[in-house]
Amino acid sequence: MSPLDVYKKLPRKNCGKCPSGTCMPFAAQFLRRLVSSTDCPELDEQGRQELDAMLSGSSDWKERRLQELFQEIFSVGFSEIAERIGATVKDGELKIRYMGKDIIVTRSGFSPELNIWDKLLVLMYIKTAGSRPLTGKWVPFRQLKDGLIRSESFHEACEQSLARMFGKNPDGFLQKLYGSGAQEAEGFSARHSLIVYPLPKIPFLILLWPADEEFGPDCKVLFDSTVTDYIDVEALLYLGIALVRELGT
Repeated sequence: MSPLDVYKKLPRKNCGKCPSGTCMPFAAQFLRRLVSSTDCPELDEQGRQELDAMLSGSSDWKERRLQELFQEIFSVGFSEIAERIGATVKDGELKIRYMGKDIIVTRSGFSPELNIWDKLLVLMYIKTAGSRPLTGKWVPFRQLKDGLIRSESFHEACEQSLARMFGKNPDGFLQKLYGSGAQEAEGFSARHSLIVYPLPKIPFLILLWPADEEFGPDCKVLFDSTVTDYIDVEALLYLGIALVRELGT
């Protein structure tokens, strides 16, 4: 089940009355259980029941996939892939940076504890274990392999959400980015150009423009051209949503 499946069940009015702001981010956050069906004021009771039914039993597949990923990863061994993914290994434990924090992955789980979506993202990144050097060539989501089919979802769930956060509190939002390890980038026309690494080999180049007399605040996110060597576009969409959530807390 994808955010698009949930989106089709929503009123699709983009009314701005829910915590997510518009319908596509709501759909993505609903799947992650960050919002509930009652948070959409435009849904009637039947619509809420249909949405809630979509989540019924959905945790089972995530738990199964989590266990499958653990088995696949430990069958290879951390020492063989750690350097390729920007991680380190000591005494059988893999240390990796996720959302600006050190995460330890062992056979028994994660430390500190993460929600299941974050666990899946980290494990999918570890399993893929890309090895191509970053090129420094920045491309939009739609130009990535299979990116076109998810580009609108990424724009609504990530870029528009980041733009709204920046517009509401520019200084506070920038401080959040810097606190996540963001570094300034040169050579771009945006007012603010910052590179942040949700995972070690997956930089997000976040370009921000403040509101003016004609337009509201805007945000574009670009990726190194190698990004799909490290994670597929579906997982990249969820990684963007996870970054939005991290910056919004």
